[in-house]
Amino acid sequence: MKKTLAIFTLLTLTLAAFSQNQSNEDDVKLIYNSQFAGGLSIHTSGAGAFFYLGKYKGIKNIWTFGLDMLYMKHEKEIKSYNPVYEDSRGYVYGKLNNMYVIRPTIGQKHIITEKIRQKGVQVGFHWQVGPSLGITKPVYLEIGYPSIPYDSLQVERYDPERHDIELIYGKASGFRGLSELKLHPGAFAKFAFNFEYSNDNDRIKGIEVGVAMDAYLNEIPIMAEGTVAKNRQLFTTLFLNFFFGKKYTVR
Repeated sequence: MKKTLAIFTLLTLTLAAFSQNQSNEDDVKLIYNSQFAGGLSIHTSGAGAFFYLGKYKGIKNIWTFGLDMLYMKHEKEIKSYNPVYEDSRGYVYGKLNNMYVIRPTIGQKHIITEKIRQKGVQVGFHWQVGPSLGITKPVYLEIGYPSIPYDSLQVERYDPERHDIELIYGKASGFRGLSELKLHPGAFAKFAFNFEYSNDNDRIKGIEVGVAMDAYLNEIPIMAEGTVAKNRQLFTTLFLNFFFGKKYTVR
């Protein structure tokens, strides 16, 4: 009888502890109604950074509002160097403009499977849409005159009709051309699977793997006409995001 009572008491205490722990875990999930995260993005046409604010709509759905800032290069870009001057800066022959992208984003994260244990992995997906603002900045080069060996160097905006390859010493400062930015409006959509593995309940840490598509009203003039590179108005990229952040409660 005493053995039975002891076993019953032990089972009761174990179940109570388990119930309390489960209740605490549920409470932890419910006390957070917002999150903030950001990180770095590597994609098949460049790299960038991003951040977003999240608002919980239930335990497994989070609306997100954020901003992406990316550098986008042409897939035919090949870095070249002046073969005579070893201290020259690398440049891309035939490149007219550098392209940058700003995306205000709205989307939703959905949790597919939650972490079973503290050191587990939470799996979900994240879709985002919104406007895509392409920004082009003209390329400036250091041009040598009259010919190799140069007597002087002049910083000039690259002109494929005037600047033969033997005249190009190298790339000029990246600050050149900031007053000549041009805007190219468009829209984007992207989808990613995400994997979160933070050991702390209130912390966010993980990776996203996905695909993005940016479409613009006109072709973006990255490369000069007549080169093997064709300019596009539709950019499809694969990306890998590294993100971290925090969950919190807004009263």
